[in-house]
Amino acid sequence: MNYLRLIRFPNLIIIIATQCIIMFGFFKPYTIELTLSILGFIFLVTATTFIAAGGYIINDIIDVTADKINKPKRRTVGVSIDPKRAKLLYYLFTFIGIGFGFTLAAVLSTPLYFLLFAGTAFGLYMYSRFLRKIVLVGNVLVSFTIAIAIAIVPIFELLPIDPGYDDDLKRLLLDIILDISIAAFLINLIREIVKDVEDIQGDYVARYRTLPIILGAQRTARIASVLSLITLTLISWYTFTFLYDHKITVGILFFGVIAPLGYVATQLWEANKKSEFTRLSFILKIIMLVGIIAIPLISYTLEKCCLNDYNIETLYLLLDPLVDNSFLKNLA
Repeated sequence: MNYLRLIRFPNLIIIIATQCIIMFGFFKPYTIELTLSILGFIFLVTATTFIAAGGYIINDIIDVTADKINKPKRRTVGVSIDPKRAKLLYYLFTFIGIGFGFTLAAVLSTPLYFLLFAGTAFGLYMYSRFLRKIVLVGNVLVSFTIAIAIAIVPIFELLPIDPGYDDDLKRLLLDIILDISIAAFLINLIREIVKDVEDIQGDYVARYRTLPIILGAQRTARIASVLSLITLTLISWYTFTFLYDHKITVGILFFGVIAPLGYVATQLWEANKKSEFTRLSFILKIIMLVGIIAIPLISYTLEKCCLNDYNIETLYLLLDPLVDNSFLKNLA
C-alpha cells in the first residue's frame, strides 16, 4: 500500500483511463487508419505511466522537508519507505518508461518522438529538483505535462500516417483533442496554484519561491479565481458554440465542468483556510475527471450530427475557428 501511495496509483489509473478513452472512445468509432497496433498503444500507455510514476517518486524524495508540514500523515519517503530505495525505484520506473518510448519511436522510425518521453522525464526531474522553487515556472511545467499526456495519443496515432488518407477527418479529430488538452492545461494550472496556497507553510520552510509566498495567499487565490473565470468563459463559449446540437453533452459539460468552475472561482475569492483550499483542489480534480469522461460524447456528437449525415455546415461549427478550415469547402 505504501508503494502504491508513493507512485500515486489512482493518478496513474486516471492517466491510463484518459488515453484509453481517447483511443477507444474517440478514435475507434471512425473508420480511419491509425498508426499503432494494440501492442503499440500498450507501449505508449506504459511509457507514459511509468514516466509519470517516476515523476511522483522524485517529487516525494526532494519534497521531504516541505511534506513534513504540508502532509505529515501522508508521507512515505523517510517514513515507511527508505529514501535510497525510493531513489532506486525512481530510476527503475523512469528508465522503463523511457525504454518503452524509445522502442516505440524506433519502430515508427520517428526518432524525434523519443524526445517527448525523454523531455517529459527530464522536465519532471527539473521540476522537483529546481523549478518547483521558482514562481509559476513549476506550475506551468506540471500542467504542460498533463496536456502532453492527452495530446500524445493523437500525435502517435494520427501524425505519422502519410497525408492524404482520411486527412480531413484526422485534422479535425486532432484539432479537437488539442483543444481538450489546452482546457486540461488551464484547469490543472489553476489546481497547481491552489495547491501552492494550500502548502504555503511547508513551502516557506523549504524556501520555495511560490506565488503565495511572494504575493500572499489571498492575492494568489484571487489570481486563481480570475484564471478560473477565464477558463470557464472559454469552455462555455466552445461548448455552446460547437456542441449545442447534442444536449446531453452540453448538459454534462455545464453541470460537471462549467458550473463547478464557477463555484471554484467564487470560493477562491473568499477562501482563507487550508481545509478550504484542499476542498477546492479536490473539486478541480473532479472537474478534470468529468471532462475526460465527456470525451466520447464529443466524438458521438461529431459522428451523429455531422459525419453520418454529411452536414458540412454543422461540421464547420464544430471545428475550432482559429484553425484553417478551408479544406472543408471542398467537401460541401
